[in-house]
Amino acid sequence: MTDNTQPNPESREPRPDAGGSSASGGPSPDLTAALQGFRYEPGRVRARLVRADDGREVLQVRVELGILQMECDGRPDGLQSAFGLGHDLATPAGAAAGRLEVAQLEQRTVAFLAAGDPVRALRDTESILASLDRLADEAPEAEREWAESARFSVVVLRTRAMVASLMRTGRPRDASAAIDQGLDLLRIEAERIGIDEQFDSLGDVRALRTQRESLVPQLPPAERGELQARLEAAVRAENYELAAILRDELRRL
Repeated sequence: MTDNTQPNPESREPRPDAGGSSASGGPSPDLTAALQGFRYEPGRVRARLVRADDGREVLQVRVELGILQMECDGRPDGLQSAFGLGHDLATPAGAAAGRLEVAQLEQRTVAFLAAGDPVRALRDTESILASLDRLADEAPEAEREWAESARFSVVVLRTRAMVASLMRTGRPRDASAAIDQGLDLLRIEAERIGIDEQFDSLGDVRALRTQRESLVPQLPPAERGELQARLEAAVRAENYELAAILRDELRRL
């Protein structure tokens, strides 16, 4: 799953006016003002965190024909989780409800990333993976197959969320390592669903590798310079085993 999610400048702002008051003095049902204040941009996920009337924080996403609003905690639509007590995932209806919830959580994860909240995005990916495990173990066969295939895109989101969280705290080296770990997990998932031969050409894989390369200039110059000097010395001494180790270390950085 690839998208152009970039944290929006308006990702955290006061709750917008829905459009004034009606003739009777109550809130107007006209959404024109709200839509104009949060414009749709084709090809870009625009999301923001706002305060609802009761003070709780909600997540809004601008879509072409309106504004989608999700709860920040629990199930995004505010209903009871399909993975809670009393829900039978073994029935077609129960499994379908679980699949819908997973789709909602994945959509919320993308929105959290766009709104600049990678911590809650990471939380949601962990919840999705646990839910997919439940579906793979308990749901009818068709839903089990879907759950197995869905893990790949969720691991991509989990990796992106982890990297964004680490970069927020100024840890580019750990972020680079997180990308490598994510790529290793993605290769396992690719082999499991039979797309391992196309792995290197997959858009998500290429995007993560490009992101990893972009982190290199943010590392301390002295640290890279020292390793580079040791690598050049190892090559001059024809110590190719050490040179290979140092190349790997530079790549991990």
